[in-house]
Amino acid sequence: MNTNLFDGKDVCGGLVSTDSVEAVFSKSGRVSDRDGLDDRPGDRLAFTCIVENSSFLPGSDTEYLRISGSRERGDFPFTDNGRWPSPTTLSFFSGGATGAVGADHGWVLLPDACTTADGPAIIEGYAPDGSAPVKFTRLLTEVANSAAERADCAAEQPLTAPDTLGAAPEARQVKDGVVCGLTSLKFPGPKGQTKVREMVQDRTSSTWSCEVTGHATYAVTQEPHIVAGIRSSPGYKEQPRVAGHQVSGFDTRHVVADCAGTPTYFSMELGQDYTSAIGESSTPRTKDLFENFVDVAGKRFGCNAH
Repeated sequence: MNTNLFDGKDVCGGLVSTDSVEAVFSKSGRVSDRDGLDDRPGDRLAFTCIVENSSFLPGSDTEYLRISGSRERGDFPFTDNGRWPSPTTLSFFSGGATGAVGADHGWVLLPDACTTADGPAIIEGYAPDGSAPVKFTRLLTEVANSAAERADCAAEQPLTAPDTLGAAPEARQVKDGVVCGLTSLKFPGPKGQTKVREMVQDRTSSTWSCEVTGHATYAVTQEPHIVAGIRSSPGYKEQPRVAGHQVSGFDTRHVVADCAGTPTYFSMELGQDYTSAIGESSTPRTKDLFENFVDVAGKRFGCNAH
């Protein structure tokens, strides 16, 4: 006998059903949320919950699912602080819900009404390796809906998870000097070539990113809920013009420009290979790289300098 012996129909203080949790785990077993929901005082959208799935079968490991609610700077998916994976490794989605899912990590943005002076709220999760991304996304979306209702900031229509997710790209060699598939984009490092990992979504998508392995990660998004969260975050203010554009943002490499009436976010994160080559004669300056990126990528997103 190896069935779920958990008595309740939900876990994490009622935020998610045991059925949704079981769908994410790779095997059946006993589902438990240990000590339940760990709330943080002062914000009903700040919490952590760890769900475990233990088997009675000899030699079977216990699986864990970590779910949390928090407030983040709005451009968190595109910042390299060690917590968030490269956006090129994630499948972004928008429409019924806004978020992204990777191999074992994902997040869903809560409705705009949940945003406060401390920034937008998200539901974040870590799933066991091998979990089905679509089922994981459904679970995160279910938690987001429950959390928004609990905090009295739910939208008129509940968030809905996508039925399918696009695959993250494979690494490929830079060809003919065309970096990230963008003609005229400068190589972020000394002259030469390296493998480049790029994610260019189809025309219906509003988020694009490209990682030049070890050198730089570029991102652009026009996704309205992500951009709204960015513009509502602490520290967002006017920045020096970039490539002829009047911009606001958090610093000189994380900014929002107006592109034909559509607020468009640009970011550039630098890798170790680039920073270690700063000072070499053939290494472009950081400021020049970002100016070039906003100019070249911006044209793809309808940006014309004023």
